[in-house]
Amino acid sequence: MHPANRTRVLVLVFDGLRPDMVTEETMPTLRSFADTSVWYPNARAVFPSETRVNQASLVTGCMPQRHGIVGNKFLEPSVWPDRLVNSGDEEHLFAAHRALHGELLDVPSLGERLADAGRTLAVVGSGTPGGTRILHHRAEELDQFRMSLYRPDRSTPAASIARIVDRLGAVPEQRLPAIERLRYAVDVYLEFVAEALDPDVTILWSFEPDYSYHYSGLGTPENLEALRCADQQLARILRWRAASGQAESLQIITLSDHGHLATAGEPLRIAEQMRAAGWRAGTTFDDQTDIVMFCSTAGGCYLKDPSAERIAGLANWLQAQPWCGPVFAKDVAGCFDPDDVALAHPRSPQVVFISRSTDAPNSGGLLGRSLHDTNDLPAGGGMHGGMHRKELNNWLALGGSAYRTNARIDTPAGIVDILPTIFATLGLELPGAVDGRPLREAMDLRIDLPAITASKTVADHTLHTSQVGSTLYLQEIRN
Repeated sequence: MHPANRTRVLVLVFDGLRPDMVTEETMPTLRSFADTSVWYPNARAVFPSETRVNQASLVTGCMPQRHGIVGNKFLEPSVWPDRLVNSGDEEHLFAAHRALHGELLDVPSLGERLADAGRTLAVVGSGTPGGTRILHHRAEELDQFRMSLYRPDRSTPAASIARIVDRLGAVPEQRLPAIERLRYAVDVYLEFVAEALDPDVTILWSFEPDYSYHYSGLGTPENLEALRCADQQLARILRWRAASGQAESLQIITLSDHGHLATAGEPLRIAEQMRAAGWRAGTTFDDQTDIVMFCSTAGGCYLKDPSAERIAGLANWLQAQPWCGPVFAKDVAGCFDPDDVALAHPRSPQVVFISRSTDAPNSGGLLGRSLHDTNDLPAGGGMHGGMHRKELNNWLALGGSAYRTNARIDTPAGIVDILPTIFATLGLELPGAVDGRPLREAMDLRIDLPAITASKTVADHTLHTSQVGSTLYLQEIRN
């Protein structure tokens, strides 16, 4: 039996979930969970609003400028001096882990901090294998549990993974929507992790609705099926919590890592445009390329010659393009400073840019569309990465005996607050500095923290931010 007085935390992540799609019709369990517990409608992701960036912020409590995962792709010369690391790729992340001698993140992660306190973390991820590694990148060294449904062969401990496959069968193939894998991930949690391991903290990461947003679109039948299935899995977990006698001890934090926009138009083919304008852009540094660039809706450029003149020239060219939104570059007129969005890190591209977005609705009436440079999505497929409010606004609701009930809290909060909140929930002191804050107002009605709002206009773009104490929240950039 589980000790009734030992607090545990389950962090249940619905990748990409837009808060405005949590309705009584589509996700009644999650809607009820939020309405009867603590709901933060003004929660925020970090920028870039990409998965691995926000996963790193989740498990470090820090902004990208401190943890170093500055994009889904980034240049790290100690791994490969001439090409990008794809942080969603297990092989790429494993190579980075070895090249950096285990220091994939520049600050201690949740698993490390919990281990120092004599506590345990388990991770089950149905998203990209690289992302699952980021959530618990030192699980092997700590002899703790991390399972990637994409890469069970790179999961740990091997004996535990073998037991799970023997009991539950092989991981289902990925389909659209990915509901079989979603159910399997919850099976792993309920039938093995919670019962056999009983960790202090579990991160259970669902690839839906992100996968169906991307590859079928927001509000399509496939996407709605994924949302309903995700809601049903939460209902399973809540029923299990009540039946297992953990209604008081198990605290549940539900969240998403970012939101989504619908794509608009054909791919921009930015690298081709750059080459036509005389900028030798490509995906690797070689004799024909001196700019390594990438873009989906947020993009970046690494320059072989990062002189101030060269950086300013490229930033100015980007600003002149009709498809380009805000540009970020250090000490360049007309550009935001990377410090404005907590992205100033040695790994960051010298020039960061975002394609233009609007509030226009998609075919299903959901607001927000963005120009893009992706080649593998259907017309109108979902995308994220930029600073439209629908990308930065993530889902966050907390429920359990440690938290208040029936509380809507409009104070800004965000994914950087999850780690310090977990420590506060467990009654542990948090060693070392983080950028986030414990959400104590979710635990105590008497706490009411003021938020300071600010704005900064550069060219025709305005950055809106909020701050609670020393914690920064990015609200949006408006064109």
